[in-house]
Amino acid sequence: MKRIYLGTFLALNLIGLQGVKAQLAKQENLTFKQVQDRVNRLLASGSELAKDSIKWEATHLLNTKNQDYILHARSIFGFLGDVETSNLAKEKAIKLFPKSSFAANDELGILLNDYLDYDSFKKDFSKWTKRHKGLLKEEAFLNSTYAKVAKKLLANDEVEIANSYIQKVNDASRLLEYHYDLAYHYFEAQDYDKAEQVLETVVANYNAEISKSNRTEQQVYGLYAQVLIAQEKWDQALAMIESKKLNLKDEEFKALLGVKRYFDAFLLLDNQFSQKDLTKVQEQEGPNLFQQLGSTTSSWASYKERVEKKKEKDNQREWKAALVDQDAIPFEMMDMQGKVVKSSDFAGKVIVLDFWATWCGPCINSFPGMQAAVDKYKDDKDVVFLFINTWERGDDYKDRVAKLMKEKDYSFHVLYDQMSSKDALVEKYEIKGIPTKILIDKKGRVRYKASGSSPVVKDIVDELSYKIELLKGLES
Repeated sequence: MKRIYLGTFLALNLIGLQGVKAQLAKQENLTFKQVQDRVNRLLASGSELAKDSIKWEATHLLNTKNQDYILHARSIFGFLGDVETSNLAKEKAIKLFPKSSFAANDELGILLNDYLDYDSFKKDFSKWTKRHKGLLKEEAFLNSTYAKVAKKLLANDEVEIANSYIQKVNDASRLLEYHYDLAYHYFEAQDYDKAEQVLETVVANYNAEISKSNRTEQQVYGLYAQVLIAQEKWDQALAMIESKKLNLKDEEFKALLGVKRYFDAFLLLDNQFSQKDLTKVQEQEGPNLFQQLGSTTSSWASYKERVEKKKEKDNQREWKAALVDQDAIPFEMMDMQGKVVKSSDFAGKVIVLDFWATWCGPCINSFPGMQAAVDKYKDDKDVVFLFINTWERGDDYKDRVAKLMKEKDYSFHVLYDQMSSKDALVEKYEIKGIPTKILIDKKGRVRYKASGSSPVVKDIVDELSYKIELLKGLES
């Protein structure tokens, strides 16, 4: 996951105010451009004053009576983790500009979130439309409003009523999104006939909109193929998967079996298995596939064992080739108990450093595997795991860390990096994305540095185990 730099964020959020003097600029007879340049220089320097400077400028924006200024201030405080001030900015914008689209959308959001039944909602929505009838004369606002309401009604299984609301919308992208959701609704309800009918209409009416984005095309035709597979329309499904190059390995595998293209099904399975684990569908259908190819169940078991051994050897060869030999950087950090921890405390040990943050999804997804690795080496005095919490946002990050460790019962030794500072260990190691793991050998040399992580527990444990054992075996 790539780091989002605060300097970039600030420039993007404040650039719309160029040519206008903020309150700070007025006091010091500076143009806004000069203020922006000064703050960005602070950010680039890595000064600890940068955050306070940004907050100070955002406070002046908040104290104006200009809606754009106030909403920009709200965004900045929200990004900095100051939820309370961000909410104050929101409340001020709504109070000063109750007829604005921002206030109207906030009010509509509350109505939708508090939805209990249609009759009650209908009364409240009628009052809302009267209060904001001026805004509803704008086509874009009307389209947005009725699309949101239709989406909420559909989510509450009010299909016919939802359809009546979406008819008021005249925007191809919103209509496509709604009808995709409608088809998915029927698909989840296992009403495959209706799902197929909706998708036929979607493809016929919104093909130009679908073609604008490869992601949208994959979503629409991907769902369409799954609907066809569910009805065992193998030929149609396979033709769609192949013509649209859909990344639906299980569905393609099923369709190939359905049309009795057994060798092609094996090639698909073999290609998948050589790179990743088999899917549940492939595991389930594998023995039957081998029988159709004239083989036996025992041959299926032998095949799996042979491929697993080859993958293990390939991985080990790759991991061994990835060895580096660099200076480890000394550090001194505070842990969750307030104790100062130094790198010198672990002299003569293999050290695993895992750089992570509470907002980093891939980091959190890797933690079950990391816990399994920690458990495996908990009695090994020659190995230590240190989880370097870094790049956090907001002042309450220690509370978030403690909450995560407690809720998930992780027994990690967490150290707090220097946040937003050039002295941070993550910066000294020139790490560009997290999670990143660094392994240090017994002589204090960095031997592995790798970003990213599989979420699969076994993959994480196997890789770390091989690397740790390799480093333990190096000459001391």
